[in-house]
Amino acid sequence: MAEPQHVETPIELPRAVTGRAVLATLLVIVIGVIWADWAVYYLRASRLTRSHFPVAAVNLLVNLRRPGRGLSKQEMIVVLAAGLAAMSVPYDGLMEPLIGMLGVPYYFASAENGWGFYLHDYIPTWLVPQNTGGGLFSWFEGEPTSLGLSVSIWATPLLWWMTFILSLAFAFFCFVVIMRKQWNDYERLSYPLVEVGLMMADTSPGGSLRKILESRLFWAGVALVMVLKMWNVIGYFSPGFPMIPMEGGQFAPFADYPRLIRRFSFYAIGFGYFAPLDVLFSVWVFILVAGTEVYTFNRVGYKIGEGNVNWQSEALMWQSYGALLFMAGWSLWMARVHLRGVWRTALNRKGGSDDTGELLTYRTACFGFLSGVIFAACWLRAMNMEWSAILTFLPLLLLTLIGITKVVAELGLAYVFYPVQPFDAVIHIWGSSLVGVPSSVALAFTRVLGSAGKGFLMPALNQAVRSVQGAVRPKRVAGIIWLGLILGITAALADTLYFGYSEGAYNLMSGGFWNGPKATMNGVVKTIRTPIPAGGTGR
Repeated sequence: MAEPQHVETPIELPRAVTGRAVLATLLVIVIGVIWADWAVYYLRASRLTRSHFPVAAVNLLVNLRRPGRGLSKQEMIVVLAAGLAAMSVPYDGLMEPLIGMLGVPYYFASAENGWGFYLHDYIPTWLVPQNTGGGLFSWFEGEPTSLGLSVSIWATPLLWWMTFILSLAFAFFCFVVIMRKQWNDYERLSYPLVEVGLMMADTSPGGSLRKILESRLFWAGVALVMVLKMWNVIGYFSPGFPMIPMEGGQFAPFADYPRLIRRFSFYAIGFGYFAPLDVLFSVWVFILVAGTEVYTFNRVGYKIGEGNVNWQSEALMWQSYGALLFMAGWSLWMARVHLRGVWRTALNRKGGSDDTGELLTYRTACFGFLSGVIFAACWLRAMNMEWSAILTFLPLLLLTLIGITKVVAELGLAYVFYPVQPFDAVIHIWGSSLVGVPSSVALAFTRVLGSAGKGFLMPALNQAVRSVQGAVRPKRVAGIIWLGLILGITAALADTLYFGYSEGAYNLMSGGFWNGPKATMNGVVKTIRTPIPAGGTGR
């Protein structure tokens, strides 16, 4: 007689996707997006969404005042997950580079920069808004009365760009679902930013947030930081008032050594508390190693490697980018057994991996990832990019985002950026002559995916996926995450266009609408006039 098999009784989790949780999610996202954009463009205040933990995804504290009446921990996690995804969109997460790249080519074209002669013939009419009826002038310079008429010039380009952006976003969402078990269960990445979010989400009586707020040690830390910060605030308004030098500064240990940053970032210290000590120590070590390398370049006169600070060294930038790509590739190699199991599950073969606890079935995730990438490749081809450039750019983009995503997941660094963009790498790998003018122009527009070097959506989606794991029924919350992301994109798009037409983009407290895009367009013209050889200039 066969022995009876032990069947585990599934744990019944409380409901998370409730009507009030969905309503709270939508309110938090709309308010957060408008608040984040308003703070930057009008007030020139804190950039609430600049980091990998957007503080604009505010918490709800109803339970602290009226226990039992507010959202449960599971409901709060739904709000947290959707907020982490959606709040990566405003300002320079997506909307500023998108609107800037679409508005710049025709508005700033002149006889001096040569854009009309070198670039316009290679830009499809559906890709960017035409300056019909002076609509771009109205947006950059402000003309509220022409809002309805002028917005129409954005309709077709934005429709096509949204198909591209959402296809890539879905592909990356599928990818982080596929890698969730590998990174969380097998490699046991620490996810410090998610840890902080989950602690704040537990607003129930006796929960982690209440315990934190009742801790005297916590309030002692708050008081210390606030006293130091408020002391220096006085100095901003009264120049003669002595300030405590902790807000930033640079120093060089000796001549020709690149300047090191001297700053007490309490924000980074707080998140770094949850990160592994050995990994944090390696950050310190490699900062000094990189500084010593740049110091050597400065001493021997290696021009491409010289710099007053580490990130000014072009050699170090490319070296770091290569290391990031290697780390991402090595991560995929480490996950080869898991990926094989995922693929077998997607094909309904024996020996596959269990996907019952994932946000998507592995079949949906695998074919969703492939479909999203294939659509993105066809979209790039439609904008005149050659297949050789596409098949180089998309793997570089994926590896770059994997590297950034894993660094954020392991270290919890609130600010992690990469200076070399994938579209630059394609030009330098193959050379601008081999890539060709149409592909060079098309690659320039992929700057939209740069997200100020934070990583286009993937780090945020990865944190959203991790935050719901084990706390709610994942498959039910996947739709809420996507609802929040689409709502965040819509709200950010609407208020960005409105702010431009009502006040003029030139009057907003941000140069991201024109500085970066103009530099990108000028860079393409420069490579056409002075071609870059394969492998880079090698100055």
